[in-house]
Amino acid sequence: MKWFRFAFLITTAAVIQSSALLGTISLTDMHIKPDILLILMVYFAMNCDSYDAIICCFAIGFAADITGAVIGPHFISFGIIGTALSHVRKVILLKQTRQQAVTIFVMGILTYTLAALLAKFKVPSAAANMFRIFAVSIYSAILWFLVKWLVRATGKWLGVGVHRFGIRPQER
Repeated sequence: MKWFRFAFLITTAAVIQSSALLGTISLTDMHIKPDILLILMVYFAMNCDSYDAIICCFAIGFAADITGAVIGPHFISFGIIGTALSHVRKVILLKQTRQQAVTIFVMGILTYTLAALLAKFKVPSAAANMFRIFAVSIYSAILWFLVKWLVRATGKWLGVGVHRFGIRPQER
């Protein structure tokens, strides 16, 4: 994994996530937008080695915290849920696009529900809108069908799937 490129990608995704650019494709008056960082978290958790996936998930969670209103809940929820997904993918193969989209949907609901619970501990007045969590998760899952090729090409640019010593895990 090329970590400098990864840092550049996550910084770019966080800027796009917090900018008005995604506002152009937002739905309803609630401004429901797809979550690029969620898509990247699921991609890296499914395709990296466990060690790299854990680092990636926590880093993406930190970027999600920076784009959000409260610091901390996304870091923990993205890290825990992403780590769990990286270990589950050793047992369950998620090769088809529709399976990956369902994974993005489920991980979005789990991640943002956990983040909302953690934010409730930090800021008692924070209210979790379950409809918004559901809508963002489904919108991100649908977006996966459109951006899958771009995310995979970016993964190859980052060296995803290549072991630290230059050998792919399948060849060991």
